[in-house]
Amino acid sequence: MPFVKEINTPEGKIAIWNLNDSTKELGSYCSLSNSDQEKLNNITSERRKKEFLASRILVKKLTGSNQQIIYNKSGKPFLKDREKHISISHSANFAVVFISERKIGIDIEQTDRNIDRIAARFLHHKEKDFISMLENQQFAKILFWAAKEAIFKCADSVGIQFNKQIRIADFDIERSRKFNGTLMNSTKNIQYELHYLIIENNVMVYCVEQ
Repeated sequence: MPFVKEINTPEGKIAIWNLNDSTKELGSYCSLSNSDQEKLNNITSERRKKEFLASRILVKKLTGSNQQIIYNKSGKPFLKDREKHISISHSANFAVVFISERKIGIDIEQTDRNIDRIAARFLHHKEKDFISMLENQQFAKILFWAAKEAIFKCADSVGIQFNKQIRIADFDIERSRKFNGTLMNSTKNIQYELHYLIIENNVMVYCVEQ
């Protein structure tokens, strides 16, 4: 069973799963409800099946029970009992689940992913200026993308413009794993505390609404 790590934070718990298992092996690790089994049967992609199963396994590991995951119209996940918040992400290699009593978001990205072609759509010009002064600009772009994805998941608001409404504050990327972000909307600015972690060739970012 390729379970990687469970992380206890002051805000909640994170569990990480390596997706090397086959769909059959993953299925043997969890007991699905009838509705989840029906959802799984309707998924045609083996990759998506793995992600579906891994997220259910991690929820059980973090909660101790087979809690059902439900989704709202925008695709944001919730635990059926609604007692805690949940956020889920996947990369090519890993599935991650974050559960907390507070509003949270999580994202994981491969650090060798080339996102230069979409940089203009998610980086503010001040963020571009900051990144241009760094030695490892490719990593910084991936980190900022993951951070903004985590904030977007936490906010659960449609039509957010990443390059205008989500801002990541400058910080010492090499020395600090903690940083801050802001979501600017028409009514107020929402502050987020973010943390990042390197997992093999992936960067995982999680955020907590302040």
